Amino acid sequence: MDVPATGLVRSPPAPPRRSPELDAGQRLVVEHRGGPLLVLAGPGTGKTTTLVEAAVARVRAGIPVEQLLMLTFSRRAAAELRARVTARLAAAPSGEPIARTFHSYAFGILRMAAVDGGAPTPRLLSGPEQDLVLRELIDGDLERGSHSWPLELRPALRTRGFAGELRDLLLRAVERGLTGHAAGRTRSPAASSGLGRRRIVPAAVP
Repeated sequence: MDVPATGLVRSPPAPPRRSPELDAGQRLVVEHRGGPLLVLAGPGTGKTTTLVEAAVARVRAGIPVEQLLMLTFSRRAAAELRARVTARLAAAPSGEPIARTFHSYAFGILRMAAVDGGAPTPRLLSGPEQDLVLRELIDGDLERGSHSWPLELRPALRTRGFAGELRDLLLRAVERGLTGHAAGRTRSPAASSGLGRRRIVPAAVP
């Protein structure tokens, strides 16, 4: 039986997009050439378009594209930024724009600091690895007969969903500078079970 052969090839790059129509606020951001500028914008206000056009304007003003850094919250958004800036600059001889997530950029700083200081390179735990560590700590707490967990939570302690929710709670607490060792306060179940002593870091994504 003859099986037809096929193959996949890379699509040609998208043609450069025409310059979009910017409103007065967007133009102010794109044309800003001073120091830091804080821009407040809600959903659907053209934040990505404004950022892309700001990057394009700076490259056309003579700044090498590889010297620009665009930070966003997700890999998908970072990929979209790279693609849109590249499309707008397709006719110009330039490198690829740098667009990364906040997590990836922060981890890169930590890694460079560790190398400079001669410390071991930090390793990030993935979400499933974090949940596994949390479940091990919870199981150890229960095996020691600890009664630090509220009664209404105990039936859920060994479930996968509880570990995931606890991981999210701990990450939000770390972001706000909260710990289980505040002076004059009762230690939380997370701290008493050892969770407060184990640093769970979200995985960085480029």
